[in-house]
Amino acid sequence: MQNKKLHFRKNDKFSLSMIKALSARAMNHLTIVRPETLLSWQRRFIKNFWSYKHKTTGRRSVNRDIKNLILEMKQENYLWGCKKIANELKKININIHYTTVNRIINTFRKQGLIQPNGSWKKFFKMHWESLFAMDFMTVDTLFGKRLYLLIILELKSRKVAYWKLTENPSREFIRQQLIDFTYDNDSPKTLIYDNAPQFTSIDYSDYGITGVNISFASPNMNTYVERLNGTVRREALDHFLLFSEKQIKNIVSEFVEYYNTKRMHQGINKIPDAETQENLGVIKKMKILSGLHHHYYRSSA
Repeated sequence: MQNKKLHFRKNDKFSLSMIKALSARAMNHLTIVRPETLLSWQRRFIKNFWSYKHKTTGRRSVNRDIKNLILEMKQENYLWGCKKIANELKKININIHYTTVNRIINTFRKQGLIQPNGSWKKFFKMHWESLFAMDFMTVDTLFGKRLYLLIILELKSRKVAYWKLTENPSREFIRQQLIDFTYDNDSPKTLIYDNAPQFTSIDYSDYGITGVNISFASPNMNTYVERLNGTVRREALDHFLLFSEKQIKNIVSEFVEYYNTKRMHQGINKIPDAETQENLGVIKKMKILSGLHHHYYRSSA
């Protein structure tokens, strides 16, 4: 029993601490606890004695429905600050101080529910009807010749609006393609592009286009056309031995026609320029790129 650890109640600890405080000699006759243990008890008692204990309810918590309403107001009106939102709440008989609104907004922002005012997602939403993205992708032949494929993608429909293959991707080449791109459609356009010097040295307003230059080393800001570049490689070019510019043009031309009119796009769950399909009839199939893909359809003939 000598090595068994003793468990003391609160009163026992207090009594032993008082004995230690009143008579140090008395501790010579007590061997049930170590001196440092008694000292720690004493410090704890003093700390607890001088600690102010009180119960308070604090400020009233804000109802969850009101918090969600503040989130909705901020998401739909990103120019509004906390004072503006607090004033709007007063109009519907909800009186909350603007500092509380600010605290709630900051909490939602830390949770990722509120995007920064100039977020890329909000930019897309505001310009979705007229938004296009442009990029180059390289294509190498079996004989070491490098070609450049320019692609302009309409983001809303995922339709390849324009493409061109060249060996010399100069600024003059881009100028001519912008003229051709805007020739048949004079409606306002917003065009996203990266920091290639051929893109950044052009005044897009000359062509009725609003140019948007993405940040350096940020391909995610041009993610739609970057993904398309990968699709062209994975679903077409990577499966052929590439010999000449003419062959590559034929492959890209056939794939783009398939991409725009026959291929289902998961992102929008539809085909950009879908052809009219028969509801009844015999199911037939069409070979795409020599049987690399197939298009299935109904025909009454």
